[in-house]
Amino acid sequence: MKKYLIFVLSLIMCFCALPFSAFAEDEYFTDEQIEYYKNLGLQGTTVNVYNWGEYISDGSEGSMDVVSEFERLTGAKVNYTNYESNENMYSKLAGGGVSYDVIAPSDYMIDRLIDEEMLLPLDYNNIPNMKYISEDCQYLFYDPEQIYTVCFNVGTTVLIYNKEMVEYEPDSWDILWDEQYKGKVLMFNNSRDAFAIAQAMLGKDFNSTDEQDWVECAQLLAEQKDKTNPVYVMDEIFNLMESG
Repeated sequence: MKKYLIFVLSLIMCFCALPFSAFAEDEYFTDEQIEYYKNLGLQGTTVNVYNWGEYISDGSEGSMDVVSEFERLTGAKVNYTNYESNENMYSKLAGGGVSYDVIAPSDYMIDRLIDEEMLLPLDYNNIPNMKYISEDCQYLFYDPEQIYTVCFNVGTTVLIYNKEMVEYEPDSWDILWDEQYKGKVLMFNNSRDAFAIAQAMLGKDFNSTDEQDWVECAQLLAEQKDKTNPVYVMDEIFNLMESG
């Protein structure tokens, strides 16, 4: 099976990890940093990056446009595209016809990609900023020898709600099953996170190997669909919540 160099933003991570200094309104970097990127020898090369939406700043709302700044500093071209879920990303890669230098899947999908030999080992000579990665984010369970991956992001799934539509402050996931909000619930279009919510509600281990645990969670999720008819979303949640 064709292999892909996956996950670690081994070039862009170097860019993100260095401290930033601003000497003028339109400059982010010190002379030392500019010289560092110039000397990487990336001029005229192309880096193909496949990532979640909203994971790298694009310059909106006064933030840095990370991809453009990386291109300016290195002379490289970045083909940067987004995917909506791990499953969509996997389907595109497994289908063949595409190849990326860097992708950023979640833990369980990395495990699958390693098992199916779709990853290539990393060259740590190209990742000098590995020294900035926190120890608790190294040698993780899906890549215990850290051959294929470096942790790029850590996050927590949270419940958000519209105060104009919800009269009280929710204190559990149960509100996503509340029939009074039928048609107004947004739910993960992602099996790992959706099942995790059901597992939390039922007190199940997130990584249970008991088939009955998964059956019960599936039944709870089916019950949610009947009660609230949720809209299944990923990155669309931002615009939908902001628009009310």
